[in-house]
Amino acid sequence: MKKVPWTLVRNGKYTADVKAMARALHKAGCSQGKVGEMIQYVAQKAGFLVAHKMSRRTVQRALIEGPLRFNWLTKFPKRMVRPATASGDATSLRGHNYESSHIMITKNGEHKNRILGISSTVDHTSETQVNNWKRLLATITDLFRRCPLAQRSEFSFELTNFLRLFKGMNGDHASDQKKTVRLMIEWKKEVSRILLGWDEIHAMDPAEILVIVSDICVQNVAEAGGEDAWKALPDTEKDTLAKSSMDALALHLGQAAFEKLSEEEKREIDLFFWAGCSMHKELNSCKAFTDGMESYYIANDIEGPVLLANKDNDATIQLSQDTGLSTAAVQRALKVSERGAVKLIGLLGAFVNHKDPKKGCHDVYDDYFRPLIGDGVRFPGVNNTRYQSFGLGGARIISFLDEHKLFMSFVKNKKQKRTLNHLEQNIVKGMNCPKTIAEIIAFVLYCMAVTHPYALRVRGLGTEKLNILTLGPFHVQVKDHIRKVIASPELLLSSAPDAHGDATLDGAPWSDPTAHAACMKLLPTHPDVKPLLLAGLRSSLECWERFTSEFEEGGVIDLASDAEKDLAFMASTNDANEGLLGQWRRFSRESPSSTVAHFEDQAMFSRNETQAFMDEHLASEADQDFLRREARARDESGIEKARRAELTAHAQKAVDEQLAKDAKNTEKERIKAARLAAIGIKLDTVEINAMNNDALKDQLNIHRRRGDKEVPIAARLKYKADRLAALLAAVARFTASQDYQPSS
Repeated sequence: MKKVPWTLVRNGKYTADVKAMARALHKAGCSQGKVGEMIQYVAQKAGFLVAHKMSRRTVQRALIEGPLRFNWLTKFPKRMVRPATASGDATSLRGHNYESSHIMITKNGEHKNRILGISSTVDHTSETQVNNWKRLLATITDLFRRCPLAQRSEFSFELTNFLRLFKGMNGDHASDQKKTVRLMIEWKKEVSRILLGWDEIHAMDPAEILVIVSDICVQNVAEAGGEDAWKALPDTEKDTLAKSSMDALALHLGQAAFEKLSEEEKREIDLFFWAGCSMHKELNSCKAFTDGMESYYIANDIEGPVLLANKDNDATIQLSQDTGLSTAAVQRALKVSERGAVKLIGLLGAFVNHKDPKKGCHDVYDDYFRPLIGDGVRFPGVNNTRYQSFGLGGARIISFLDEHKLFMSFVKNKKQKRTLNHLEQNIVKGMNCPKTIAEIIAFVLYCMAVTHPYALRVRGLGTEKLNILTLGPFHVQVKDHIRKVIASPELLLSSAPDAHGDATLDGAPWSDPTAHAACMKLLPTHPDVKPLLLAGLRSSLECWERFTSEFEEGGVIDLASDAEKDLAFMASTNDANEGLLGQWRRFSRESPSSTVAHFEDQAMFSRNETQAFMDEHLASEADQDFLRREARARDESGIEKARRAELTAHAQKAVDEQLAKDAKNTEKERIKAARLAAIGIKLDTVEINAMNNDALKDQLNIHRRRGDKEVPIAARLKYKADRLAALLAAVARFTASQDYQPSS
């Protein structure tokens, strides 16, 4: 059969269709270096003759063309009148911090969560996070302004207009994230006032504007150091100073204009929502529940579950028990060692489903339990701290407790020396500890009654269109349900067939009937379950109160109308950012020589429906030329080298600042030591009683420096009488010590 020629190149350039094919092949898993060969192979099998072979570098640039950072803008109506919300998260990897950013856009009732970017930052401070948001948005603004699409359409995108319609952020509950939101709100307010101020300026008489501009120019020249100094400045710096001065004036005028607005108008401008990820609420409630169980033993002076210390700490503790001595090392070993339900679940997870496939006995466990459990035999991934993994792991242990004990015996007898290593011994100890099992029973009941139904509501199938701003009443329901169970714990301890109707949050049957039946079977032999359950529920309720503060009565979300909440739609979880960062972590592990920019290109192309956007809006020759130029410029810019240089420079700056601070403190300490040495120890009680506060402080410092550990720290000596008493006691100890040599 005669081959039909297929031209991939026109006028010396690869066509848009061919580059789209290259991106699709790479997305499907084909490496950049093999894409050209694969296109030729498929074309040949389809009866086409292809003369050109796409190089790896050309494929790379086609990939760079793909992740257009402004394609989400077309989801807005023209002139951008639909509000938007944003979300973010961060993680550390290989010593560097990485930030993920998404924007939620809405058009025609459809909500789309688009990636804005993922990039490394010099640190994790809130100020750096805000600067990263500003950089991302400024990049998008500049790119869109220069593209042919913007020039031929009626749509314009300005950062100031975006901030005016920027109505909310969601993320986790960390303090730095909350501070980031506060800084973003301040930025939004400042820009909104500047916009109002410019409206005031534009409404002025031209002559009046001319006078204002003239005065500002005179002021800028004076601040620069005179006419000659002003002329010596670069034009870009002059423009920046002029704009800054005009913005300062606009800010002043805008604030005055804002105060004149009605309360409704003020609210519309400043309205901004924050909500914390629903699954972070669930995760923290589980931790609070286990903390509550631990506090039960302490509050009632009851010995807790068996200690599951690591090998070194266990040896230290055992030595102490053998010798009867309690040293600081022993106390530390006891303090840092863990016990209880979560510890046992984590140990078993590390043994049978470790995130490192070289560790543990993955397939051995799966093969052993598959005849008993069937599909889904793999132990929950607790080593990856996945949502609800510990609850599921606890349910697995309780459901097949005797079988797991037999499995550990199987592991032991499978070895040539018939011995268990320390981790395996701890697993056996935990499984044979009634109090540890009682904790697991209580924890599993809590998860099945509260957190599993909660997760289904906020994260299950069909929740893609769930707005977290509408979940205030649901969280009230969660807390009310916990209060109900605290008042009647028998609801969770009943084995009646219909007990789930009042016991579970949603009234649905138990998520794991096998685990529930096992819990009920073990209840009579584990009397600690009920008090543990109550202690855990009370602790979790306090946690739910703290982590749902954004929904409190009288707050921004509570007072907002349904229409306002709908305009500021936000996802019920932060899965988009956490998933993206998780993908980056996996990508960097599997492709260690690749870059975060390359991963960002792939992720944005895949998640942002970029190819469909390009097919619809960027099919012209002018568009393709623009994409090629931008891809070439970005590819040749050395972005990865610059990124690493920035990180290194920032780290070096931090080191230099710390060394300078250390040198300053050393010199300060030297001067202080010399001053105190010149003063010397005073022993005359008459002189001591006559001392003022500063003299007393100096004497106390002298005694601290000579090694008197009984002198209280300064924070505990708030009054002069306290300092005097402490000094007299220190003098008495000194004169009674061997260091004291009375003068003859």
